Amino acid sequence: MKKALIIFGSKTDEKVYNEIAKVLKKEKVDFELRVSSAHKTPKDVEKTLQNDYAVVIAGAGLAAHLPGVVAAKVISPVIGVPCGGNYQGLDALLAIAQMPPGIPVLAVGVNKGEIAAQNCAKMIKKYESVTIIGDKNNDAAKKAIETLKKFNIIPVFDNKPNPKTINIEFTYFDEPIEKKGELVIYCPLLLEKDDKAGAALNFLKHTSHGLWVGLNNGINAAIAAVEIMNIDNEYEELLITYRRELGKKVLESNK
Repeated sequence: MKKALIIFGSKTDEKVYNEIAKVLKKEKVDFELRVSSAHKTPKDVEKTLQNDYAVVIAGAGLAAHLPGVVAAKVISPVIGVPCGGNYQGLDALLAIAQMPPGIPVLAVGVNKGEIAAQNCAKMIKKYESVTIIGDKNNDAAKKAIETLKKFNIIPVFDNKPNPKTINIEFTYFDEPIEKKGELVIYCPLLLEKDDKAGAALNFLKHTSHGLWVGLNNGINAAIAAVEIMNIDNEYEELLITYRRELGKKVLESNK
C-alpha cells in the first residue's frame, strides 16, 4: 500500500501537522512528514513529490501556494489545509479552494488538520463509482457529469451520500450542512441574490467540516473524484492525458 504524504510550508504550522500525524497513526495509515516551502525550497518540494503517494495533505498559510503547487505536479488526490493568519485564514482558504478547473485541491476548514486526516484515511481504499447529490441540472453539476464521462465514469444520483462511493454534493450557502461520515466532496453554489464577495465569509463558516472545491467548480469535484478512484492506477493514463491537454490549450494561446 502506498503511503500518504504530509507536507507543510513552515514549522510554525506544527500544531496543525502534528494533529494530522496523530490521527493518521490512529487510523493506521502509513505516512511521511516533510516541512518544505513552495517559495523558499521549490527544488525540495519537487524532489519530495517524485515519490508516489496515495494521498497528499499539504498545508500553508497566507498566500498558501503549496497545496496548489503540489496539485500541479501530481495526479494523486491533494487535501489542502489552510492555516490561520491575518484574515483568520480566509486568504489561505480561498487560495487553496479556488484552483483553476482541472487541477483540484480539496480544501478543509482553517486549521482543520483532523478533518484532513480523517478524509485521507477514507481515500485509501478502492471506490468503484461516484454519487451526485443535489440539483443535477445546475451548470456546475452538468460540468461534473460531463467530466466524469470523459473517464468512462457514469455517476449515480441520490439525495443522500453512499458509503460505498465517492460523493459529490452541490450545495447553496443558505442550506445548513450537517456533518456526514461518508467521503463527500462539496461544491458550493451561489444563489442569484448572493453577494459574490460576501459569500467568501459564508464559505469560511461552511467549511467547518468536509472537503471543498471552489465556487461552482464541478470540474474540480469530478477530477478529484477520479484521482481518488485512481488508488490502483486504473485511471493514470487518462489523467495524464487530461493534464497534457490542459497544458496544450494554454500554450496554444501563444500562437
